[in-house]
Amino acid sequence: MTARPAPSKEVARLRLYILSILIDLAMLGIAFALANAMVLGSLSGEPGKPHGLVMFAMIAPVYALIAINGGAYGIRMIGNRRASAVKAVWSLTQAALLTLIIIYFGKIGEQLSRLTFVVGLLVGGTGLYVARILMERIALALLGEVPHFTVLLVDGVEVNAPREAHLVFAKDLGFDPTIRTAKMAEKLARGVGGAERIVVACTAERMEAWRVALTALSAKGELLVPEMSRFAPAKVSQFDDHPTLVVAGGPLLFRDRLLKRLLDVLVSSCAILLLSPVLIAAAIAVRLSGPGPILFRQARMGKDAHPFMILKFRTMHVAQTDQAAEKLTEKDDPRVTRVGAFLRKTSIDELPQLFNVLRGDMSVVGPRPHAAAAKAADSLYWEVDERYWARHCIKPGMTGLAQVRGHRGPTDSHEDLVNRLQSDLEYVTNWSIWRDLRIIVATLGVLAHDNAY
Repeated sequence: MTARPAPSKEVARLRLYILSILIDLAMLGIAFALANAMVLGSLSGEPGKPHGLVMFAMIAPVYALIAINGGAYGIRMIGNRRASAVKAVWSLTQAALLTLIIIYFGKIGEQLSRLTFVVGLLVGGTGLYVARILMERIALALLGEVPHFTVLLVDGVEVNAPREAHLVFAKDLGFDPTIRTAKMAEKLARGVGGAERIVVACTAERMEAWRVALTALSAKGELLVPEMSRFAPAKVSQFDDHPTLVVAGGPLLFRDRLLKRLLDVLVSSCAILLLSPVLIAAAIAVRLSGPGPILFRQARMGKDAHPFMILKFRTMHVAQTDQAAEKLTEKDDPRVTRVGAFLRKTSIDELPQLFNVLRGDMSVVGPRPHAAAAKAADSLYWEVDERYWARHCIKPGMTGLAQVRGHRGPTDSHEDLVNRLQSDLEYVTNWSIWRDLRIIVATLGVLAHDNAY
């Protein structure tokens, strides 16, 4: 059986997500305009009374925030009209209550038509259901079908064709979960595309290998275990009428990734503008320090172990740069120029990564990206601790929890890596936008560090 390639899902989800919000807001705007016309006889309303569109302007932003946080949007809501409508109407109800509180404390109740407000809500609730029908048709028109975000990955066993998933065979990908290298991890990520849920059907002997492999993905990873049908209370998820074991959580929901991306774009854009004099001065200093490029580019492992080219100001003599990062920088390293030593000491050499963030390769906050050849003592990072792959389930960051805790510099021992890994996994497990903001602020206090060389 030929595997069906998974479509590019992340872009499709973003477009549908934004379009769903805009359609809902349009429906609410129309609803309050109609309510105004029905109750007051015109769109302009009675003299001295704000019309329905003003009420819409008050309730719309509150509704949008509550609906996004309440899960009213997303690809799983497409085709699940009833569940989506229930979430949307409940969000509208909460938004109405909050708006009424604002009206009460603002002492503007006498300026509003209460009947227009009630009719607007009733018509708006109906409009939100109609919006779900419209959204389904738009999804079909744009994509040809409502996309599924589940991949069934088969490794050495026979399974029936799934009803709602992309079928992929490990042998077609050339992927072996027992081989734990950066290239193999990247091969798995490319093979499953942007899927949100990976269900693996394999033999019992290879389950442990697949458990480790799945933790490197930014997706929910599950192992298909048909034998668990005898222990119904023990199952933790289900696929195609079979219980599965969830072994990888997929740390961030889509709305969380969207919120984190908005923070990244805002922070990186502002930082580039504010720090432009520093960037220009550093570029000039690097150019005057000796022949060679101003920027140093090196392949690092990003989200899902995909490689990307990280940007830094060049701090070493050109002939002695280490593209593979087989030898980490040491204190008083003769390869580092005088200008480079200052840039490293003050962390200015990392500032070009703001463009990596703006481009989407990195996040402002996250686990620091490593080169595939980097070692702790004489061992590759993933040979030290198998949990290492779990840090690749989100984008790497310019700074992170490990950095603000002082875990920087060379990894001369296994303990150096484990200390950073513990912080990285804690960050991945307990992510919140507020924690990102706290780490950004805390980073300002550790820009200059004794281990930054």
